[in-house]
Amino acid sequence: MSHTSKHSKGEGYTLSLVGKNIEITKPIRDYIEEKVDKVERIIPQIIEVSVRLDVQKLNQSVDILLKFSHFKVKVGAITENMYSAIDKAFERLHSKLLKWKGRIQDHYARGPSVTEVEIDVLERMKDEVEEINQEIVNESNEKLNEKYSLPRVVKKKKRPLKDLTLDEAVMKMELSSDHFMLYRSEEERTFKVIYRRRDGSYAVISAE
Repeated sequence: MSHTSKHSKGEGYTLSLVGKNIEITKPIRDYIEEKVDKVERIIPQIIEVSVRLDVQKLNQSVDILLKFSHFKVKVGAITENMYSAIDKAFERLHSKLLKWKGRIQDHYARGPSVTEVEIDVLERMKDEVEEINQEIVNESNEKLNEKYSLPRVVKKKKRPLKDLTLDEAVMKMELSSDHFMLYRSEEERTFKVIYRRRDGSYAVISAE
């Protein structure tokens, strides 16, 4: 069972709390709000904070997604006590923000430029899926199943693509914990993909 709580703090950020197998009680909400208020002293430009609480037998986990300006930060923690997990997750959030605070401020001051890039979305439309499923059931044809197993481009979206230095790209990867990111190199003015290797280091692919 999941419980969700979402509200805005005046003209500031929006706080979303989601609990899986745990009720979002007022003491828990107040405890998390107090933690977020301390984070806001480090990064005052917070837009949204999403906190997910999950209880699975002996493990109690907390995942935090913090969004501010064009940054996002992801952290998480697992312990045997929910309040302890909340403490540990916010400690990791503090550590990340303090580690990169100087570069974040420099990034703000420089004002990076943004380019829109068009993205093809591969997915199946609901009606098409139902029609295909019916054909497969009626025909019981393995070749038909293979034929329709590949998705098609059904719509296009535009996403902002920021001009970043290599150091800024690494910073964003460290903050977000994402596996990869597309950006335009400020040094070379070319498109690049930075991705996280299995050993935790980073590699960069350049588009020619």
